[in-house]
Amino acid sequence: MTIASVIKKDLKVYTRHTKTVLLIFLTPVLIMILIGSMFTGGTDQGLKDIRLGVGGGSELGGEIIQELNDSQMFLITAENTTDPTVIEEGVRTGKYSAGIFIPMDETQAMKLYIDNSRVLIAPVISTVFMTTTEKMSYELTLGFLSRLWEELGQMEAKLDPLQEGVIAINSSIISLNSSTQEVISALDELNATSLNASVAGMKQTLQQMKIDLNQTAADINESRLEIRQLDENVSSIYNDAALLRDELKVVVDDIDATDAALLDLQTGLQQTYDLTCTAAPSQPQCITLAGTIQQIQDTRSLLQEHTAPVVSLYNSLDSVAQTSAQLHDKLNRTDERLQEMQVSINNYTLEISNINENIADMENVVTTLEDVKDQSANTSQQLEKLSTGMANSTASLVFEIERTKGVINEMTTKSPTTIAAPVTMEMEKVFEDKSQLDFLMPGIISIVLMFISFMLASITIIQERTQKTLVRTLLTPLSLWEFIFAKTFALILIALLQGIIMIIIAFLLYGVLIPISQWGALFLVILVYSASFIGIGMALATLADSENTAMLMSLVLSIPMLFLCGMFFPFETMPPLMALLGNILPITMGIRALDAVLIYQQGFDVLIGHLIPLVGYGIAGLGLAYVLLRREVMGGFVTF
Repeated sequence: MTIASVIKKDLKVYTRHTKTVLLIFLTPVLIMILIGSMFTGGTDQGLKDIRLGVGGGSELGGEIIQELNDSQMFLITAENTTDPTVIEEGVRTGKYSAGIFIPMDETQAMKLYIDNSRVLIAPVISTVFMTTTEKMSYELTLGFLSRLWEELGQMEAKLDPLQEGVIAINSSIISLNSSTQEVISALDELNATSLNASVAGMKQTLQQMKIDLNQTAADINESRLEIRQLDENVSSIYNDAALLRDELKVVVDDIDATDAALLDLQTGLQQTYDLTCTAAPSQPQCITLAGTIQQIQDTRSLLQEHTAPVVSLYNSLDSVAQTSAQLHDKLNRTDERLQEMQVSINNYTLEISNINENIADMENVVTTLEDVKDQSANTSQQLEKLSTGMANSTASLVFEIERTKGVINEMTTKSPTTIAAPVTMEMEKVFEDKSQLDFLMPGIISIVLMFISFMLASITIIQERTQKTLVRTLLTPLSLWEFIFAKTFALILIALLQGIIMIIIAFLLYGVLIPISQWGALFLVILVYSASFIGIGMALATLADSENTAMLMSLVLSIPMLFLCGMFFPFETMPPLMALLGNILPITMGIRALDAVLIYQQGFDVLIGHLIPLVGYGIAGLGLAYVLLRREVMGGFVTF
């Protein structure tokens, strides 16, 4: 018997029964569908349908509950109670996984009750609540600071006009004092006697202006009368010219009609002459006809010559009529302007009367100028004192304004977010394109291959031992190490097949895609990993006396490795001794090797560090199986 025949025999054993073949294919398919359906999309959704009891109530608490409700993680039940013990009792009796009591007084702290017997979800619930309350606190603080910063900015904007206003007031006082001094100087130059004389002269001038304006108004009236008479003459000329033009129109029309008749006669005679006398113009009748045509031409010329003055007169009368109409319009406009001037003169006369009244007031004003001069001197002294005091106050106030602006500017240059949240952190997922199933694939493949390799390796060796086929096989030229190699190779093929089936199902149903560049490394890891556990399984089979014993021994090893591999309980939460033990287990090595291939896509230089311990475990298991089987065979007096 050869190695190939042993491999062929073992494969026939697994393919001989239809149920076994179906299980070989269906087991990885069912496991992959079950686990894939559970964890597909888990990274995005996280926990969900957590029962949450809510009691009490306030506006801020309502916003927090709304935030929790939007997370779609909780099934919220509102308890109509103001007693926090009701919420606590609901959590204690298992009615809720967590409960929150919100006091009506927002100055009091909210109370969160968590069922810490739910060791896997209790920390997550606590983190969600802490994150939510911190977010709300940050938003409230940021909103308050933003409004405060905005008001401070408005205050700072108002300080500049205030400073400018203070300086402007001081400048106005100084300017007012200067103006007062100028007024005093101007009052010193005023002479009441000369002012009174000037006022009297102004009154005489205005009186003379009033007389002149009245005379001008009279002249305008006379001019308007003359214009009206001239307009009447122009209108008479226009009417006469129009009448004469109408009479001449009849004459001109008769002249035009006569000329047109002569022209028609001349044209007819000319046509007759052209038809009858072109060949023999010397005939008497042709000579007579030519003379008649010439007489008509002469008659037309004579008619035009004698009627030209009449036509010229007719045209001149038309021009006279137009000129008379234009002159009539100009005379009307001139009359209107003269009328407007007359109204303006009346207004000026009225204004002069008003000015005369104001001049009377001016005479009283001149009388009071002396009193004003004395009062202005006193006011100037007071303004000078006020200006000196304001200068000192203004300097101090400007300094305080500048200092206040500096303080406000120093505060508002900082963003409110740096005060509301001095330390911020942005989270970025490194593997954004991967689902939770992608991260679980290394563990799923490792666990399935571990159980399959354990079971198949232990069962096949137990069957060979209990059915005494091992001794018969070794009676052939096949050596023990070749027998073990053949068994291992056959089992590796089955494990490799099941690993490929899981990968195909994960891709077809859940879109888990493995780059082509990683396929070689993936199959290498599955091969080494399967060989490692097959070696350990064979060693266990050589120690067991029956299939049940081998099964129990496999469970005794696989179940602790399942919980210590870091897939269900992170190494960071384990005690140091357990973490150390878990890190040296072969399943841990396999998961890390598959992590390096499927998730991190690392090269062979990293992968070799995980594969060497697996090869060591496999060699140790196969070596122990070889030693134990050899001892058993030697005890049966079989020679090789």
